[in-house]
Amino acid sequence: MAFTEYVGVNRINGPFLLLSAIPGVGYDEIVDVIPPEGETRKGRVVLVDEKSTLVQVFSGTEGLIPSSTAVRFLGRELEISLSPSLLGRTFDGLGEPRDGCGPVLGGIRRPVSGSPINPLAREYPRDFISTGISSLDVLLTLIRGQKLPIFSGNGLPHNQLAVQIATQSKLVGAE
Repeated sequence: MAFTEYVGVNRINGPFLLLSAIPGVGYDEIVDVIPPEGETRKGRVVLVDEKSTLVQVFSGTEGLIPSSTAVRFLGRELEISLSPSLLGRTFDGLGEPRDGCGPVLGGIRRPVSGSPINPLAREYPRDFISTGISSLDVLLTLIRGQKLPIFSGNGLPHNQLAVQIATQSKLVGAE
């Protein structure tokens, strides 16, 4: 497997490593972050532009030294092995087994991101829900099956709003 490795990062800020622009590196590419001492950490490319490359380190940047930290670009996005031996297992966010039963055997490796859904292939939304709250009905039209996030600050009546929507909402056109 071909990979590119660079030693030294320009800056460390929170969970991010800022590097100079690196040719051939892609968005969402998985990287190994190799400190001078300690375990290798995983990360991914979250920004690529003509001046810089930004890497998010999944397990944090504590203890990394900018001048001596190496970053290895693996040339692929996050993948997981798919096989019947996945059933009943426990995995971490990177798809690595956490249950002490060893690695997943066999199977094929597939990216976790999947293919995007063509919006034109989706069924046209037809079941409009009237919430009885004119600002929601006009500005945030609600369709059956859709989630409606309600954001509010501390002490504001978000629960009352949720109850009001739940009790007075009705499907338009239904009896």
